[in-house]
Amino acid sequence: MHIRSINKYKVIKRFSLCKKMYDISETIYIQEQDLTHGEPQKVFSDEKEYLTDISSDVYECLRKGFIISDDREPSIQTNSQ
Repeated sequence: MHIRSINKYKVIKRFSLCKKMYDISETIYIQEQDLTHGEPQKVFSDEKEYLTDISSDVYECLRKGFIISDDREPSIQTNSQ
């Protein structure tokens, strides 16, 4: 069983995802991609509520100027089956 991390990110530029606007300094959580099983990345709110799946292309775009890693807290680990 593969364990997928859920990483914490801080918003540095406003964007909209899943009909929600994210403002600067908000926090979102994104689960790492599962290349073995082809599962999409999952996005969670600051309250750790599931919001939507995103493709690796969308994730890469977010990492290029919209979100940055927030390493102040450890990542969350989840089991993937």
